[in-house]
Amino acid sequence: MDRITIMNPKVAESVATIEGAARPKALKDLVLGFVDNSKQNADKFIERLRPILEDEYGAKVGVTVRKSAPKDELSLRELAQLAKCNAVVQCYGD
Repeated sequence: MDRITIMNPKVAESVATIEGAARPKALKDLVLGFVDNSKQNADKFIERLRPILEDEYGAKVGVTVRKSAPKDELSLRELAQLAKCNAVVQCYGD
């Protein structure tokens, strides 16, 4: 008789939920950082988004960090750079 093994995709350990940061009410004069996850077109998206955020919403462009691969974590140096920004935009491509 054939046997079927069913895998349970549930995470074994519970993870505490955290509350996200409050969203800014406006972007005027805020410094925005960008994370490019290195997928195709993420950089093009950022190139198009930055001038819109500056010209139409009055935001100031801060640092842009680019991951070597989408799975990579940001380095402590990159996190420190982004921490100087008021908000960070995660940019995914494909």
